[in-house]
Amino acid sequence: MIKRFLAILLLSAMALTLIPHALADEPRPVNVLTPEETRPTPTGIHHYMLICMDSWAAKLNNPGHTDGLILVTVDEYAKRVMLTSFIRDMLIAHPEGGFGRINNIVSMYSPVLKNGRDGAAGIQMLIDVINSHFDLRIEKFIVVDFKMVENIINAVGGVDITITNKEANYLRSYAISRSSTSPALSGAGTYHFSGHAVVIYMRIRKVANIEGETQDVGRTRRARTVLTNIADSLKDITYEDATKLLSAVVENTLYTNMSTDDMMAALDLAMQLRGTPVEQIRMPIDGTYHPMPLAGMATQEVDFITNRYALWDFFLNSFIVVEDEGE
Repeated sequence: MIKRFLAILLLSAMALTLIPHALADEPRPVNVLTPEETRPTPTGIHHYMLICMDSWAAKLNNPGHTDGLILVTVDEYAKRVMLTSFIRDMLIAHPEGGFGRINNIVSMYSPVLKNGRDGAAGIQMLIDVINSHFDLRIEKFIVVDFKMVENIINAVGGVDITITNKEANYLRSYAISRSSTSPALSGAGTYHFSGHAVVIYMRIRKVANIEGETQDVGRTRRARTVLTNIADSLKDITYEDATKLLSAVVENTLYTNMSTDDMMAALDLAMQLRGTPVEQIRMPIDGTYHPMPLAGMATQEVDFITNRYALWDFFLNSFIVVEDEGE
């Protein structure tokens, strides 16, 4: 009996040594920056944060997850348009201590009110968290949900997207309408997607995209692809049509801190830079994150210092040279 007991103890000890080390790890402390420590935004650079709620009918007084996070950065002097997407499951430091996923911040930090919760406060906390982790001073943001994205895409007139055979099979199994793409999906190829099909396409997680990426990395690539293709399709848009499109965006916005003047200034910038090749990056970059299970959640622990340098290098070091037509 004693020998059997000792054998069980030995086997148990051996089993414990086989458990992946990451499961026993604690997240490393994050060097979070104060507002005063973050870099000022250089003159001529403008940041606009696009936030998509994980819902077809989101309500600001009942906020959920924010599964779509894309920063649109415009440099009016260098003539650049840049997209930065943030994966939804990155591990961040909570303002009051502890850790959690970035897509839970809005829900967690929306104080309870008499008739629901203060989602506006939660949105601002999300912006503060992104700023403090990535050395930014984002001020302007727009919040939408899936239905609003669908409506905006339809207002644009749809968008061309090239997909793989596996993506086509996934979309067909999702039972999207045959009229959602032109031509009807039949396999790998380039199709013209309507708004609803675009949302479903961007939501694909388990199937690899055309670059072979899956999960949140694949999702963020799809979102950047959609925005890039839309920008390309609008390179010849008139000011009148652009104004109509802006109205459609305003009508399909759940919440924003941008005034009418802010919107018109952004429209003027967009018109000046229409046709400009869109550059893109993902946060975190490859090789700077790894899985970190936390409280039953799948998260990614990120080297934020390396990513801050990579992001600012992206903002300040253009690889596209645009000649001034006046010279």
